[in-house]
Amino acid sequence: MKKIFAIILTCLCIIIAKAVDERIWFDAKINGQPVRFAIDTGMGANQVLYSTTAKRLGLKVTPPDPNQKLKPGEIAFGTTELCNLDLGITNARTALNVLEIPSYLKRFEEGIWGWPALSNNIIYMDIAANTVSFLTNVPAETTNWMQFHIQTISGDLALIITEDKNTKTVIAVDTGSDYGVKLSPKKWHEWKTVHTSQPTTMEAYYTSNPGLVVAEESWADKISLDSFTLTDVPVMQADSGEITLFSQPQTQFEATLGLAALKRLDIAIDGKHGIAYLRPKKTPPLPYKHNRLGAVFVPRDLQSDDLIAHVIVGSPAYEAGLQDGDILLKEDGRDVTNWRTGGTPNTPFREQPAGTKLELTLKRGDKIFKTTAVLRNILPPDAPKNSN
Repeated sequence: MKKIFAIILTCLCIIIAKAVDERIWFDAKINGQPVRFAIDTGMGANQVLYSTTAKRLGLKVTPPDPNQKLKPGEIAFGTTELCNLDLGITNARTALNVLEIPSYLKRFEEGIWGWPALSNNIIYMDIAANTVSFLTNVPAETTNWMQFHIQTISGDLALIITEDKNTKTVIAVDTGSDYGVKLSPKKWHEWKTVHTSQPTTMEAYYTSNPGLVVAEESWADKISLDSFTLTDVPVMQADSGEITLFSQPQTQFEATLGLAALKRLDIAIDGKHGIAYLRPKKTPPLPYKHNRLGAVFVPRDLQSDDLIAHVIVGSPAYEAGLQDGDILLKEDGRDVTNWRTGGTPNTPFREQPAGTKLELTLKRGDKIFKTTAVLRNILPPDAPKNSN
C-alpha cells in the first residue's frame, strides 16, 4: 500500500495550503464521501482519520490494543474497517488509522497524511507561497544549499544538524504545527535568559501527546540552531511530547520547526536518498497570527469545566485587570461555560484584529466582575519591538 500512495503523491504536483490556518491540505473521498487531509510530517503514521471524522463517515473502528507497548512519545491508534480511499487519480481499498480527539476541537482538516506515507518522495516546499510540489528530481538550485541527513524517529521527520561518534543533534520538521521554532527546554532557557526584553504572549493548543498545552510565545529576530540561523520567527518551548519523542538514546533534540518557521526557509526533501536541502530566506517576514490578548483560558484538565486564565504581565489582558487563575464566564456576552459544545474562547484572540474591544465577564474567588480588553499586535512583524 505504501508504494501505491507514493506513486499517487508524485502525481499530485501541487497541494494547496489553506490561508486560514495555513495547513497543507488536499481533498479525497472515503466511501464516496469528501474528506480533507492535512499533510503532517510530524505524524508517524501513514493515513490517519480523526475519530470525529470516522464517526461522521459511519465507519466501524477497532480501538487500540490496551496492552500495546508504546515507545516514549508514541500515540495509540484505532483502525477503521476496510474502506474505499479515492484520491482522484487512483483509489485503493484499505483500513486507516484513527486518532481519538476531543469532540469539541474544531479542525479544518479531517485527517492526516503522515510522514511514512510521504517519505519515498522528493518534495519541494514553499510554505510562504502556500505550495508543496512533488517532483521527480531534486531541483538543480539546491546544489549550494545546506544539506542534512534525514533521521526518521518513530515515523516523524527529523534532520540531523550535527553528529559525532556519540550523539546526533536533531531538529524535527512538523508541517502539522502552525507555530515557529519550538526549542528544547535547555535551548529555550538559554534564549530567554539573553532576550529578556522581547515581546511575549500566550498560546494554548491540543496535541494527542501530552494533550492540553499552555506556553509562552515570543519572537526571535535571529536564532541559531547549531549549523544554521533563522531570522524573524516566533519562538516557544517545545511540549513534553516532542521532547520525549525526539530525545532518543544517542539523540539530542534541539528544536521543532513548524509552519511559521518553515516560511523562513526554502526546503527540498529527497526522501529517496534521505537528504534535506535548506536555504534560509532573506525576504521580510509575513504577518503572523498570534494571541493579541496576551492571555488564554483553558481547563485545568480535560475533565474540568472551568476555563482558567493564564496571563502575561504587561499584555492587554493584564492591563484590563486579569490575573492568573481568573475563571472566564462570558466573552462579549457569549456564555463560554458551555465551551465543550459552543467552542473554546481563545480563537478570537488570534483571528480578530488589533483594536478590537472584548468585554469579558470573570470570576475571582466569590466575586464576579466585568472588564474590557483591547487587542493589540504583540509580536512582530506587525508590532513594534518591546511591545509588552
